[in-house]
Amino acid sequence: MRLVNSLVTRFGTLALAGYIAWSGWTCVKPEKPQLSTIRRDLADNVISTVVEDVRRSRGDIRQAVLLHFANDPTDHLTNGLRRAIEQSGILDLRDRTIPEKVRNLLNLRHPSLPSPDAMIEWGKHAGVAGVLYGVVYACESYPGGAKVDVEVHLADVAAARNIFSKRYQIETPSNSALVAAVEGKARMFPWFQRIFGWLLAVLLLPVFTINFMRAMLRQRSNRANAFVLTIYTLADALLAWLLVGAALNSWWTASMFLLAVGVAFAYNVWIMTFALRLEA
Repeated sequence: MRLVNSLVTRFGTLALAGYIAWSGWTCVKPEKPQLSTIRRDLADNVISTVVEDVRRSRGDIRQAVLLHFANDPTDHLTNGLRRAIEQSGILDLRDRTIPEKVRNLLNLRHPSLPSPDAMIEWGKHAGVAGVLYGVVYACESYPGGAKVDVEVHLADVAAARNIFSKRYQIETPSNSALVAAVEGKARMFPWFQRIFGWLLAVLLLPVFTINFMRAMLRQRSNRANAFVLTIYTLADALLAWLLVGAALNSWWTASMFLLAVGVAFAYNVWIMTFALRLEA
């Protein structure tokens, strides 16, 4: 009985010490940098292109190991490429090693192997046919846009050489940073709040600019009327596009967008008709 009590006490002490240590580490562990919306979108575009290029260039290689990309402090490119490859099934990727899992758990940075020869040796040790690795030269934002520059290689372990090497450089237009910032802020709110905000903006925009509308309608010109209607509807459509997230890649979001634009158009026609009556 004393032995059981002693073991229980020791186990409880170790468990408490482990809990305290883990809680302390949670408070002081390093935080990995986070990607902005615009950089994340660029990186995801590169990843989808890499997957298709690897599909065409893999040859007979079906089993491979994905090594952590050099200079990838956020892990987004490495982890995103792993997810994309696993979902597409173009390669059977070996699971992360225990040291890699521990580093992910503790938010520690991953070391990179010094040379392609060392990476091929790693593939031999892992018993796979290919090694996928890369280098991130740039993943940065700047006033007015962002840039991603990454080089990806697929090595044939048996042949001890790269069978695929390509550098991907993608840069946003100058206005993409503002659009991405608006989208990022919009996604912070639930969908019903975004719809309510859009309806409020559509209703109040003509009201707050009624003097401009009446001044244009006084010209008694169909061209001026069409211009005003186009301006208001385009503004409403742009706002709806940003609130949807600019991701019209499904029938649901596309239908919601078209419905919103139709409602805005009908409302603008009604408010312009009302303003014309005031001028009559």
